[in-house]
Amino acid sequence: MTAPRPPLDSAWWDRPELRPVLASRDVAGIFRWLQRHGWSQTQIGARTYQSQGEVSEILNGRQVKAYDVLERIADALEIPRGFMGLAYSAASQPETYQTRDLTTEDRKNFAGAVASVAFGSVNDDAKKWLPEFTNGVAAVPPIITESDVHQVISMTAELRKLDQRYGGGAAVDAARGFYGYARRMIHSTADQRTHRDLKVSLADFSSMLGWSFHDIGDQSSARRYLINALVLAKDADEPSLASSILYRLGRVSMQEAQPVEALKMLQLGQLAAQDAGDPAEVARLHANEALAYAMLGKHDHVRDALARAEHEMGRADKSRVSPWTTLYFTPGDYTGHRALVYNSLAGYARNPAERQAYAVRAVAFAHQALEESGPDRSRRSRTFDRIILSTNLLRTHELEAGSEVAHEVIGETQHLRSGRGISRLSEIATAAADLSTNSNAKDLEHQLVSVRATAMKALTA
Repeated sequence: MTAPRPPLDSAWWDRPELRPVLASRDVAGIFRWLQRHGWSQTQIGARTYQSQGEVSEILNGRQVKAYDVLERIADALEIPRGFMGLAYSAASQPETYQTRDLTTEDRKNFAGAVASVAFGSVNDDAKKWLPEFTNGVAAVPPIITESDVHQVISMTAELRKLDQRYGGGAAVDAARGFYGYARRMIHSTADQRTHRDLKVSLADFSSMLGWSFHDIGDQSSARRYLINALVLAKDADEPSLASSILYRLGRVSMQEAQPVEALKMLQLGQLAAQDAGDPAEVARLHANEALAYAMLGKHDHVRDALARAEHEMGRADKSRVSPWTTLYFTPGDYTGHRALVYNSLAGYARNPAERQAYAVRAVAFAHQALEESGPDRSRRSRTFDRIILSTNLLRTHELEAGSEVAHEVIGETQHLRSGRGISRLSEIATAAADLSTNSNAKDLEHQLVSVRATAMKALTA
C-alpha cells in the first residue's frame, strides 16, 4: 500500500524560526524541519529531484551552493525565492550575478571570459562563470577505457533525443545527474587518446545540458554549462565542437534580447569553425548571425548572412557532419530557421508594409518547413514552426487560419517541457491583440495568457 503523502504547508516558511534558516540557505535545516513533520529522506529526495543519498549527504553537513539546485529546492517546496535570496524581495539578501539578471557590466565580464576561453586561457574571471559541482555518491572507475567514453557518448545521444522530442525539462535533471558522475572520470587513469576522447564527449554532454537549461528558460545555468563545455572542447583541441558551443551561447544571448552580444559569440564561433575547416558549422553560424541581424532590423545584413550560410551548406559533406551539428541538416530544419528569421524581422519592423511583407515570407517558410519535415526532425522544432505559422497568419489578418493553427499548437506546447515553446506563445498572443476588435482574436489572446501562466507553473513544478 502506498504511504500517505506527508504534509507540506507553504505557511511554514513565514514562521519566525524558519526565516533565518531560509535567509542563510541552510538546506539541511529545511530538510530537518521536513523530517520533524513526517518526511523521510526518500520523500524529500523525490520532491526535490534528488537521490536519497544526496539528501543524506546534505543532512550530514554537505553545503548546497549551486544556484540552480537552490532554486529547484525552493520551487519544489513552495518556498518564495526571495526568502532564500534567490530573487529580489524585501527580505532577500544581496544577489550575485548568478542569482539575478545580468547588468551591462556583468555582460561585458562574461563576454570577456568567453573570449578568454575561446583563445585558450581559463583565467580567474572565466572560472567565476563555471558551474559549481558537488561530490557524487557513486564511485567512478579508477582506470577508464574507450568503453567508458562510449557510455558518455551514448548517454549524450539518448538525452539529446529526449530533449528534442519532449523539451529540455524532460532531460535536464537526468542529464545533470549523469554529468555529475561522468565528469569525475577526468581524474581517472587513462591513456592520452582516451583522456582526449573523454574530454570531447564530456564537452558535448555539457553543451547538450546547457542547451536543455536554455530550453526550459534557465539562461544562468545554460551559460555556466556552456562555458564549461567550451573549456573542455578547447582543452581537447576540438575546434568544431567549440564553434558549436559558441553558436549556442549566441542563442542564449538572443533569448535574452541581446543581439549585439550574440553577434560577438557567433563571430568567435566563426574563428573556431574556420580553424576546424568545418563548413557545416560555418553555415550554422552565418544563419544565426542572420537571426541576430533580424532582431536589429538590418534586412541587408540578414540577406547577406543567409546567402553565406547557403553557400557553406553547399560545400559541406553531409556524410561527415559532426554529431553536434547533425540536427541542422535534418530536412526542414534550415527552412524552419529561415521562417524564424523572417518572423523576427516582422516582429521588429516598424514600417507596417515591411511587417506585412516579412510576415508573408515567414508563413511561406513555415509551411515549407513543415512539408519538408520527416520523422527525423525534432517534435519541438515542428511545434516552433507552427507557432511561427500561426503568429504570421494573424499578422497578415488571416484570422480563421491563424486561430485554427493556434489552437492546435497550444495543445502541442502544453505537452512539451519547453520554456522556449511557452514563451513563444506570447508572439501569437501579441498578434491576436493587434486584432482585438475581433471577438475571436480577443478570446484567443485571453486563452493564450492563461495557458502560458499554467504551463510555466507546470514546467517548474
